Amino acid sequence: MKKLIPILLLLSALGAKAQDPQLDYWWYNTNNNMINGILTDVESAYYDNNYVYISSSGIPDYYQFGQSVNDAADQNWTFRFPRNPVDQTGTKTSVPGGPVGLLLDGSAFFNPFDARSWQNQGIWNQVAYYFEGNDFDSSNGHSTPGNVYHHHVDPTELHDFDSTRHSPIIGFAFDGYPVYGPFGYADANDTTIDITRMKPSYQVRSMTSRTTLPDGTVSAGPPINNSYPLGGYGEDYEYIANSGDLDEYNGRWCKTPEYPNGTYAYFCTVDANLDPLYPYFIGPYKYYGVVANGDLGPNGGNVTIPQNATQYTPTITGLDAAQYLNWIVYPNPAKDEIHISTGAEGIYTL
Repeated sequence: MKKLIPILLLLSALGAKAQDPQLDYWWYNTNNNMINGILTDVESAYYDNNYVYISSSGIPDYYQFGQSVNDAADQNWTFRFPRNPVDQTGTKTSVPGGPVGLLLDGSAFFNPFDARSWQNQGIWNQVAYYFEGNDFDSSNGHSTPGNVYHHHVDPTELHDFDSTRHSPIIGFAFDGYPVYGPFGYADANDTTIDITRMKPSYQVRSMTSRTTLPDGTVSAGPPINNSYPLGGYGEDYEYIANSGDLDEYNGRWCKTPEYPNGTYAYFCTVDANLDPLYPYFIGPYKYYGVVANGDLGPNGGNVTIPQNATQYTPTITGLDAAQYLNWIVYPNPAKDEIHISTGAEGIYTL
């Protein structure tokens, strides 16, 4: 049976229960699927009024050992996500190294950088896509020397590139806001408008040598050549407000299929050729919202689930690769019965 990534159906006339993306959309391992004895995907979810608690090994079911220099290991993670995320109106939280959010398959996504900088000075920071891209597996992921499997760029297993519809949620940042694939509504407040590829507002600087930082500070960096290409360092980019669809955190406040009344949302950005485009996920330097305690840093992911938290029972299950469907439900509105057409063969669980 195929794993079904649901598209929200608002069947209020039938009294259907609205979906809760923070609980319903994770890839739950309901059949004890293992790789080398390690449970894959999301193992369990709990929730209370304040947080959703997600436990995973950090290894998705599509992972294959031996595709990268370092193999993945069981992280035994539990992260928490704010149930009602809010804007951080004070000092924004820095996006650190290591996990900065969780994909729906239970694996982590990182910031754009690979933890190395020019002459180890902490300035002119290397972009992982340029300097570690040859280590990425077929899903654009790889593992750290500490065996943490993660993505710096577009996770191709979690969405397709259908430019005719809004991209699905592919994960959540640790401030609780959703991360979508690369396509959204052209008008942030109009769900009937055309679909467009979400464009970041970070642009490659026009320069022939690395002598200054984006704010004008004098700082000598590596030469621009084939070994150190323009775009290969975070300081090669500058934020130009309103030059794209997204803000400096690589998101925007908008309406989406899952949040018809609006939410702040990050987008995973790609270029016109559908190749990863900086800053890829969120940031690159700050979160938009208030980040949950216990998620960041070397000890992040060891959150204790409260005893009064409720365990979530998945209602959608599956075994193999995700299948994205364009559902057609008719008539709408409906009185006595509805018809659902998927346009695809196979047996699916609703």
